[in-house]
Amino acid sequence: MYAAKLAKVKGKRAGPETAVVLACLQAGEIGPVAEFLFYLAGRFCYSLTSRWQGKKRMRNEQVRRMKRVLRSCPPFFLPLILAFFLGGVALAAPASSCKEEGTMPAGAGGVPAFVDDLALESLAPAIEKSLAYLRRLPADRRFPLCGEERTVAELAGSLRAFQRLLAAGPGPDRLRAAIAEQFTVCKARGRKSDGRMLLTGYFSPLFAGSLERTEAFRYPLYRTPPDLVSGRGKGGSRQGRIENGMLVPYWTRAEIEKGGLLAGQELVYLADPVEVFILHVQGSGQVRLPDGSLRWVQFAAKNGHDYRSIGRFLVDKGVLRLKEVTLPRIVRYLREHPAEQEEILHHNDSFVFFRWGGETVCGPLGCLGESLTPGRSVALDQECFPPGALGFLVTRKPRVDGTGKIVGWGPLSRFVLNQDSGSAIKGPARLDLFWGSGDYAEVAAGHMKHPGELYFLIKKK
Repeated sequence: MYAAKLAKVKGKRAGPETAVVLACLQAGEIGPVAEFLFYLAGRFCYSLTSRWQGKKRMRNEQVRRMKRVLRSCPPFFLPLILAFFLGGVALAAPASSCKEEGTMPAGAGGVPAFVDDLALESLAPAIEKSLAYLRRLPADRRFPLCGEERTVAELAGSLRAFQRLLAAGPGPDRLRAAIAEQFTVCKARGRKSDGRMLLTGYFSPLFAGSLERTEAFRYPLYRTPPDLVSGRGKGGSRQGRIENGMLVPYWTRAEIEKGGLLAGQELVYLADPVEVFILHVQGSGQVRLPDGSLRWVQFAAKNGHDYRSIGRFLVDKGVLRLKEVTLPRIVRYLREHPAEQEEILHHNDSFVFFRWGGETVCGPLGCLGESLTPGRSVALDQECFPPGALGFLVTRKPRVDGTGKIVGWGPLSRFVLNQDSGSAIKGPARLDLFWGSGDYAEVAAGHMKHPGELYFLIKKK
């Protein structure tokens, strides 16, 4: 309706709300509800900018300024408008999962040896991904790190300095000495009990699938539904839907699957509900279609409900012991007890929506909008640690025999980058390491549940 209205302003001087909605339309497709809210947001934002400028009309320069303001307006103003005009839920400032800074001084003798168990050549493309993300942020935006507020420019400068260091091809001793000379090292705060983090892993699975529902492929992955609305509410960013003019929680996993509420939104069909569950947990993966082609499916959105652990549910039921809870063990139980699958899977109200990866996508995308690097990208709570920052991880990794069976665990130590997030990765004591794809990645990610330490490097001033 409002897009049609805007189409009639040719030859006339566009009002500020027109510029705002046109900027939204140029940014991508928006639905009628979002269009209406953007229209209101434009008027509301303009009223503020007009007062700031002390003018009643917006000239060309102000239109350009308004478009810049728009980029920051919707996340804050749309829920406000929704609540004010539609009688929606009350809003509050988002609650942080970090009560204090996520890092602390490493302390004397607390710095690792910085011996990397991977080829350093694999670090260069991962650093480039972080730099690509940081270039999209304001250079003066600040993040707490190592006891100080560090700007985006400082984070990017640290990465470039480390790139130069790697380009010189230093040996272990020279690298360690250069880090001590050029960088400040601090440690992730971790758990209060011992200062360590709980480390887990994730990977990119590969499953057979079909674009059409068949007898063999009956279990869908869904694309983001058009009635899913995102905004800021009590407890932080929330998703929901509009019902009777109010923002209400979106459908739960059980409601979606039992009621067939997303018919027509199927992206691809898989052969097994357990495979759907695995993709929901991992967030991305590959699907082999009947013609033999491979396509990436990427995380697109969530329904907004909190993640509830299926492993904890099985422990509470008394069918698994806590030390047994790994993804392979959960999958095995689900396959061995098909009659219980629905009850177990529906315990978790959270539901993930997917989209196709582009033709140039060479792997899953992290929360920074950049592809992840196996063994180098980690998922952290982005409220606790600076996005894209360079770190060094110390923990353990599995050793496997020729059949893929774990025969022991050895040390893991490597440089990593904060490039992703996860539903279960909350607070300064959780980390998820991306292992990539393949048999070893599946084994390592499925069984990794160990304590570890994470250190961050920032260039000295």
